Amino acid sequence: MKRALVVDDEVEVSSFFKYFLESKNCDVVVANSGREVEKLLFQQVPAFHLALIDLKMPDADGLDLLAKIKAKYPVCEVFIMTGYSTVKSAVSAIQLGARDYLEKPFDDLDHLEKMIDSVLVNTFLKEEKLNKTAKKYGIIFSPESPMQKLLALADKLARKAINILIEGETGTGKELIARFIHGSSLRSEYPFVGINCGAIPESLLESELFGHEKGAFSGAVKNRKGFFELADNGTLFLDEIGEASASIQVKLLRVLETGEFMRIGSEEIRKSNVRFISATNRNLEREVNNNRFRSDLLYRLEGVKLFIPSLRERPEDIPLIAQHYLDKKYGGHCRLDPDTAHILKTYHWPGNVRQLHNILNQTHAIHDCKRLTPDHLPKYLLKESQYPVRETSFEMRTAEFIEKEAQQFVQRIISGLGTVENLDLKKVLKRIRKMEGEIGRKIIEKGLSETKGNRKLLSEKLNITSRTLRYILNEK
Repeated sequence: MKRALVVDDEVEVSSFFKYFLESKNCDVVVANSGREVEKLLFQQVPAFHLALIDLKMPDADGLDLLAKIKAKYPVCEVFIMTGYSTVKSAVSAIQLGARDYLEKPFDDLDHLEKMIDSVLVNTFLKEEKLNKTAKKYGIIFSPESPMQKLLALADKLARKAINILIEGETGTGKELIARFIHGSSLRSEYPFVGINCGAIPESLLESELFGHEKGAFSGAVKNRKGFFELADNGTLFLDEIGEASASIQVKLLRVLETGEFMRIGSEEIRKSNVRFISATNRNLEREVNNNRFRSDLLYRLEGVKLFIPSLRERPEDIPLIAQHYLDKKYGGHCRLDPDTAHILKTYHWPGNVRQLHNILNQTHAIHDCKRLTPDHLPKYLLKESQYPVRETSFEMRTAEFIEKEAQQFVQRIISGLGTVENLDLKKVLKRIRKMEGEIGRKIIEKGLSETKGNRKLLSEKLNITSRTLRYILNEK
């Protein structure tokens, strides 16, 4: 639903716009003071598509409110309203990101309606398109998530010829954001090439980046293009750039400055037109101060810096991310229990989205459940959320395993039958009854191996008599 914010200390004006916008299927929030706006911005409320702000408020300046609203909701289109019309304030409002300037009183209502209709439609569609594109790259978030602001900025930067540095903790999805930027850029028809600077030995990294000529070193049996050539006209993603050695940093700086490089073993200067997106989980400014990273390379890489919030900073996203992953991985056959969603939201997730995915994989692999309940989760998650942990005995785990295997066996039999036509049911049931003896013998043979042939001890462990043990072994 489209959402609008009306900020005016005049009740008549705010009431008029509330009625006017609600007639256009808008969810309208009214603030009659700057203090109310500040309170709204502090709360985690869904983003606004449109804001109408009075320039002069008793306790606030409309331009200040404009700047704060645009900072939190970059996609939101803002109109400044005033009865104190001056060219200077109009220009200031537009420079700060206002869509337009409205003078009180609003004499031409038809014109006003056309302006607002245009903004509502375009902004709403723009947000829908942004969310759809993000989902395509596996970026899932809620309407009130800080990711909304990050992606709006990333989308705006995507079409600009500027390098981007992405910072964030391990597992937050820095490569997904890089792919989103590439996919939204003018280079999207050309390659996106990624390299993890921390995963490749320094001795190989130069060859990977710049390529080599045949015979340049032992093992170079043919000419090979490096990532700079492969990414020509596209995007080169330098993941974990903070791990690059001092010598590689020098070579990277030259390419960033000139666009020129040489393959190893070649004297031919080559050029590559590449857009650089870098990512790191380190504080590179601190690394510069500690002489572990070149300041001139950092200035080249961080044309604009984007910071991805950790998963614990956006708890409302967690159930959506979890359910989307389960749907994608298991075809919609596993649902997230509401209590499970709450527990996932309260955990601190040091490994972020990557850790969440791993836990979902482990949990589903063990339990193969259609509904993911709290009892399926690892105990350390339950303890942190103060959820009562149900101790599972060995006997209970064994019983659950056997029950699961039995259900799967029955399902495989039924699935493989095709049709019951001409089926000899008595023969089928006789064969299955025969399996009882076969399984019993195999269990006893396993037990005898574990007890080194001690039948008395095994009988006690299995809670059966020695006579029953001999009977199962088909001994007289």
